[in-house]
Amino acid sequence: MFSNVRRHVIYQIASMPARTYPFTHLVVDDVFPTAFYAQMQSLMPDDDDYTPLVESGRVSPNYNPHRLAFFEREAKSNRLSAAQRAFWTDAFAALHHEDLGAWILAKFYDIIAERLGLDAPDAHMDLQTEIFLMRDLESYKLGPRTDSPSKVVSVLFYLPVNGSRPDLGTTLYTPKDPNFVCKGGPHYDAAAFDQITTIPYRPNTMLAFPKTTTCFHGVEPVAGAGSRRDIMLFDLKLPKITTH
Repeated sequence: MFSNVRRHVIYQIASMPARTYPFTHLVVDDVFPTAFYAQMQSLMPDDDDYTPLVESGRVSPNYNPHRLAFFEREAKSNRLSAAQRAFWTDAFAALHHEDLGAWILAKFYDIIAERLGLDAPDAHMDLQTEIFLMRDLESYKLGPRTDSPSKVVSVLFYLPVNGSRPDLGTTLYTPKDPNFVCKGGPHYDAAAFDQITTIPYRPNTMLAFPKTTTCFHGVEPVAGAGSRRDIMLFDLKLPKITTH
């Protein structure tokens, strides 16, 4: 089943053209098969199964505590039901397959090659892949930023139960200063940016974009009691570069 899911995701990605403004990005609807998405929803971990990102050692101590993460190692936790352990272990393994990473990379290859200075037409990138679930709770927000320089491509799979909160999607920005760029890392004051659009937080939707100095994106404040923003992050990270 999981190999069929991966092939469906690849087909959906391969069939969708990228958008180029305000920076190159890809939006894919119905990215997972309908039945698989329903199974994901029925087996989502509880809040207690996640780790606050601020406790993971990946971010600074003053990071917002309302962002939670569920890493691959936690898919084997005894806190999960047997059905959850089996599902998430197999789902993470299936999505790690090199074919999926290759098709995502292909969508943005020219941009990535320029950034990394790949002059050889046969340059090969041995990408590192990381996949984990993220849950943003009420009062979480993410100011405009570009991703860490270690990122090559960021992929967000939206995982809401329904489409009642499109405002919880990722917002794309342009700086008011047209010459402003960022190598990656800091979060900026939204007042210095224009909001271009928010990719609606709809079920079974994917957003992907390559890391550049102008890929400014963020999350407007998650507002409303009990609000929850579930996503799966699929990160392609800096590769080892070889030629042959």
